[in-house]
Amino acid sequence: MADITIDQLETQTFYQIPQIFVANVEKKYGADGQVIEKIKSTSVYARELSNDAKLAYGVLYNRCLLSIRSYHQGKTDYVDANGSVFLVYTVEDLQDVLDKGKTTVHKIKKELKDVGLLREVAQGANRPNRLYLQNVDASLQEYEYYAANVVSVGRDKGKIIYTHIKTTNSLGNVIFYSSPGVDDNGGSKSERPTKLIKSTKNGGSKNGRPNNEQQGVQNPNGSKNDKNNNELLDNSSRKAEKISEEISSPPETDSTPIQNQSLPFIKPQYYSLLQVIADRYNDRLFCFPDVVTLTHQQKMKVGEYLETGYVISDEVLSIIDRIPSDCQSPLAYLYKSLENLKEERRLEAKLLAHRQAEQRYG
Repeated sequence: MADITIDQLETQTFYQIPQIFVANVEKKYGADGQVIEKIKSTSVYARELSNDAKLAYGVLYNRCLLSIRSYHQGKTDYVDANGSVFLVYTVEDLQDVLDKGKTTVHKIKKELKDVGLLREVAQGANRPNRLYLQNVDASLQEYEYYAANVVSVGRDKGKIIYTHIKTTNSLGNVIFYSSPGVDDNGGSKSERPTKLIKSTKNGGSKNGRPNNEQQGVQNPNGSKNDKNNNELLDNSSRKAEKISEEISSPPETDSTPIQNQSLPFIKPQYYSLLQVIADRYNDRLFCFPDVVTLTHQQKMKVGEYLETGYVISDEVLSIIDRIPSDCQSPLAYLYKSLENLKEERRLEAKLLAHRQAEQRYG
């Protein structure tokens, strides 16, 4: 190993990765030295591109620079009539250039196309397609503002929890705002924004903000949705306030089918923790294909494990960080890990109680 010296950067060459591809965090401190706010610089590129796709962009961008240099030397092989630089690579060529397998190469190309950083033009006659790398759109830079709150009760007492309060675009305009308080189901009134841009046919991009509706499995039958919504309103979680210490719904709602029962009642002290967990889960899984963000009902399911006292938020976050990159069902992995941890803690508590009883009663 060797340390980086002040002269080394002049002699080394690197692939260029745009800074907008990587999230950056800045913290503001009060007069007492405590964190009062966190500002996260991010973008759709940082959230939706995997590390492989980010590195691939840097490699392909370097090839474009080589084509530009050769053009100035009189070679026009990789410049079209409009002056646009293109690359000619088959999938097999990209496998060699990126040192990745065929499946990964297809995934990388799809990711770059989805965020408007790559467009492909067919040449026909069994000729490789032209690949046009697109410029990064600096206007997609966003700034997420988080308020710092200190947990005052429970096992996480003293822990700093960051609550997402708003997001601004590169011009400083507010594009996402979190209203204070919680909704009737015990969750945050606003959810984490997702899927900001969509590529067009010519490789451009359309930027938009999602609404704050829950993300879940869609039901094509609208009438059934209306019926389920009405039943959920009738079986509101407010009916569980009498027995808030319990997780399950009260007996009067048991006659309703399981899928239409109200969500479990989770104590308000867990809402901020659940939002932090949801943000970590969503950030962790943006590189996973076909994975949606954590819904309100799924957050409440995690909240059930926290309320048992057998699992704490740090352990949930640790499990999320350990989700394998090739996991087919990240949510099932999370639930199974939490269930195993809860069962281990329950058995430990049972064994401890048994030993204490033996010591006391001989």
